[in-house]
Amino acid sequence: MILAAHAELPADQRPAHPDMYAVSLDEIATQLNISKTAAGDRRQAADELIRSGYRGR
Repeated sequence: MILAAHAELPADQRPAHPDMYAVSLDEIATQLNISKTAAGDRRQAADELIRSGYRGR
C-alpha cells in the first residue's frame, strides 16, 4: 500500500523515498480487516522492509 501510494504521486511531487504516513492506519486496518494497533505494526514493518531495499514483486 505504501509503495502503491508513492507510485500514484505525480513524478514532480514524489519524494525520494516512500512515506509510510501516506497510508492511514484506518485504511490499512480496513483493507486487512485488522485492528488499528495491528495496522500500525504492519505499517512499521512494511516501512522497515522498504527502507532496507524492498520495492515490490
